[in-house]
Amino acid sequence: MNKRLFYTLLLIVLVLFSSCKHKLTKEDALTKGMPSSGGKTLEMLLIIPDSLYNKTMRDFVGNIFEKAQEGLPQKEPYFDLVQLTPAQYYNSEMFKKHRNVLIIEKKAGNNNTIKQAINKGVYPQAIFEIKVDNIDSIYSILNSYAETIKYQYRKNEHIRIYNAFKRDENIKLTEVISNKFNFSLTFSSDYYLAKQTDNFLWIRKETQKESFNIMMYKKKYTSDDLLLEKKVIELRDSLGKAFIPASMPNSYMGTEIRENISKLYRDTVKVGDYAMIETRGLWRSFGDFMGGAFVNYCFKNPATNELVMIDCFLYNPNKNKRDYLMQLESIVYSIEKTKKK
Repeated sequence: MNKRLFYTLLLIVLVLFSSCKHKLTKEDALTKGMPSSGGKTLEMLLIIPDSLYNKTMRDFVGNIFEKAQEGLPQKEPYFDLVQLTPAQYYNSEMFKKHRNVLIIEKKAGNNNTIKQAINKGVYPQAIFEIKVDNIDSIYSILNSYAETIKYQYRKNEHIRIYNAFKRDENIKLTEVISNKFNFSLTFSSDYYLAKQTDNFLWIRKETQKESFNIMMYKKKYTSDDLLLEKKVIELRDSLGKAFIPASMPNSYMGTEIRENISKLYRDTVKVGDYAMIETRGLWRSFGDFMGGAFVNYCFKNPATNELVMIDCFLYNPNKNKRDYLMQLESIVYSIEKTKKK
């Protein structure tokens, strides 16, 4: 990497991260009346001339944005990428209101930069614009900023779903969670409380073809070992056996851990004010023939010194899982500390 590109990228890092403080909050979006952005769930627009979008470029961009998402039973891309030419994009008001946009321009005299525009007239929206004077700089910049771009696009999806749920919020469910866990989650009114104990909740949404589920549990935080993969799976399986029956007698929900069938994917993520261990994988009904995808979040709640597990699992046989699981994931990302009265 040449010196000019290095210092340009360094400057961009500072600009991108300092701008985070000035983004609209979720509450601002609901009160300021900003028009909603468009686009399908986890769809992104790539604005690039056809002359640049050759096989090498397509493969490179695809390896970043269209790789298979972890923890699903079938291959589904991380994002659905739609390529448009600059003329197609700039001549369409609909495309300019899209939620997730990446623009790549190669022209003599460009300074090899990437700029980020957040909520440019619609909400939520993120536009990343890369301007370069050579092909190699496209690869360098995308390699450096791929995770930042993907993070912002997924954040847009979380905010979009939150805004939709907030307009139709199940207030009683919010209060139950807040009183029991010392934080709140935002559910739409079609979710309901299916089961409750002193330290456990099972929340569901049922349609004719899908079942959306979140189970929440808490117990005293005694050791960081509680966040180990083995302990997380043991806990979610014990909760499934105790509280989540399947359709057949004596059947129950547990984690699919058979070799060559399922793999667990773990990550550390920051969700609101909490550092969480995220685990993705597949679940199955023991003693039955049901199964699907799950995403699990475990963390220590410092306010109560408790281990909290929020486990999201989906049942929608013979259908793609990614977009439905994003809805459940977005509920977790709506977490907010309970405000003291």
